[in-house]
Amino acid sequence: MEKNLLGAHVSIVGGFDKAVTRAESIGCTAFQIFLHSNRQWATKASDKHSIDRFHKTIEASSIQRSSVIVHASYLLNLASSQEETRNKSLELLLYNLEQCQELGITKFVLHPGSSTQGSPDQAIELIATGINRAFEKTENFITSIALENMAGQGSSRGRTLEELALIREKIDNKKKVGFCFDTCHAFAAGYTFGTSDSYNFFWQVFEKVIGVDNLLAFHLNDSKKPFDSRVDRHEHIGQGALGLEPFRLIMNDRRFTEIPKILETPSDGDDLASYEKNIKILRKLLKG
Repeated sequence: MEKNLLGAHVSIVGGFDKAVTRAESIGCTAFQIFLHSNRQWATKASDKHSIDRFHKTIEASSIQRSSVIVHASYLLNLASSQEETRNKSLELLLYNLEQCQELGITKFVLHPGSSTQGSPDQAIELIATGINRAFEKTENFITSIALENMAGQGSSRGRTLEELALIREKIDNKKKVGFCFDTCHAFAAGYTFGTSDSYNFFWQVFEKVIGVDNLLAFHLNDSKKPFDSRVDRHEHIGQGALGLEPFRLIMNDRRFTEIPKILETPSDGDDLASYEKNIKILRKLLKG
């Protein structure tokens, strides 16, 4: 059996090192964190002691540092039609990239953004401009941005592979921009990949438009809502409209063995216990 990089989004309450121990406790070989409250603009100054403990804990753990992912705050919106929000978003993006640099984390997942005014093309320009400005200020940093595909809810950008590719095309330092593929979002956005034929066709299109080599991470989530609903509602693996087959195909695809696969399934009141159940389901899908 191959060792897939598989894990979940875990809390940093108590310090960054606590995320490592939480992830290990449920058998993760990868994990994802927020660096601060995902619903607040406020951030804290770097905590050197917490960062030092993280370095020591991750080095002593069974989890590779390269399989740790940071997810952006949900407030961060580089496409906003409000200049104040764009400026605050850029500041928050810079804070996150600086924290990633201190922690030695190389992957930062970012929702492209949304705008209620202007055209989609204008929103894409704003997103690319924001990322370009962030990279100008963090030129020598190790962290790459992984643009996440979206379900297409409201005015969010990044529903289609073509739109994601266009954002990357407008970014100067393309080597530091990749993608995070969310299964629930893709299904809700109108992409089908639940049979061998549709799965193979989807990844052929992905290769042509985006390039599989630019895939930095997966979010593995089933969908509460039906195909092409444009609604983002995550469900436990195998209990939603996607079913088990898409996850079986992903888990057994050798191209993706060493790409971190992160669960963001519902907590049911106990995040770790819930994630552990979903991890076991995914591991059972692996062929010997």
